[in-house]
Amino acid sequence: MKKELKGQVALSKLIFTHNWEDPAMDEKALQLKPGATVFTITSGGCNTLGFLRFDLAEIFCVDINPSQTYLMELKQAAFRHLGYEEMLGFFGIREHHDRLHVFNSLSKDLSEEARTFWQGQTSILKKGIIMNGRYERFVKLASRILRLIQGSRKTHNLFTLDSLTEQKQFYEQQWNNARWRFIFRAMFNKKSLAKKGLNADYFHFDDGSTSFSESFQNRAGHAISDLPVQDNYFLSLYLLGHYQNETSLPAYLMPENFSLIKANIDRIIPVTADSKYWLDSQSENKFDAMALSNICELMDATDTDKLFSEVLRTSKPSAKLVFRNLMIPREVPERLREQIVKNEALSKEIQFQDRSFVYGKVAAYEVVK
Repeated sequence: MKKELKGQVALSKLIFTHNWEDPAMDEKALQLKPGATVFTITSGGCNTLGFLRFDLAEIFCVDINPSQTYLMELKQAAFRHLGYEEMLGFFGIREHHDRLHVFNSLSKDLSEEARTFWQGQTSILKKGIIMNGRYERFVKLASRILRLIQGSRKTHNLFTLDSLTEQKQFYEQQWNNARWRFIFRAMFNKKSLAKKGLNADYFHFDDGSTSFSESFQNRAGHAISDLPVQDNYFLSLYLLGHYQNETSLPAYLMPENFSLIKANIDRIIPVTADSKYWLDSQSENKFDAMALSNICELMDATDTDKLFSEVLRTSKPSAKLVFRNLMIPREVPERLREQIVKNEALSKEIQFQDRSFVYGKVAAYEVVK
């Protein structure tokens, strides 16, 4: 077995075309400043692209899955060469008559590997790349079943509510019924999610739940009851299968941010690598901030220790980190906790405010050297 893959689940298919980490929580945790050097996990590329709004010096986005790197290359090419309106059409936010023609015009700006990959993904390109990875297709299927069971009118009515009081009443009196609970048991169980790209090793529980479906249902209920629905595009993706409207989009897709992201697009450096070994090759005190997503759930305990050792070595003093768990409990190794210190108050805040609600833990840390 190659060193780079030891202890970590290797992925090759396009799992995500969208980020499912709330970028607003990442930004609160990372406190990004102009001129900073940042490390991210590529995933769907949305959050990394949005970070360009902060006039960063460089963002190294790393993913063990080459397909996610190819996705980032394509999104970068779209920002370089398309206007805002055409980019929304190409991505699938708006209607477009010929996305393959647009892709052909962008393909010369891709690496040979990325170009070959996307030439074999014409179905995704024709539909628009947003919401067409393996996980996103599953989300759209789940949302269709949900609307069928709960009722399309009721589902759309949720997004007309204007206050948290109305949302709480709606959830308690109309939404939280046996059909709602059945959807989670049927669609978000271990077997179903493992088929859609999440490795079976994800499914361990440290939040008092007896199953992923129960845990996810509780968090979804929190998002409906306790967080404003009007600007929660994650909730609309899970319940409607699409963005509610163009005023509720990720920051990187908002019109007011387009020109700045376009101007800074080459500050993103996509890398296909195992993060812990790639960090091992970097200089000390390089990064001002790191967004680690939940990658330790794809690692064993030894490699988790290795990752955080390299995070500490390559982080500048006072660097900020954000780290998540989906289901498997992972934490900074005990021997490093005096130097990678959890900000308990901020972690509690971003966990509560997390619009994505799929993650069991969202936590903020600071490096102390």
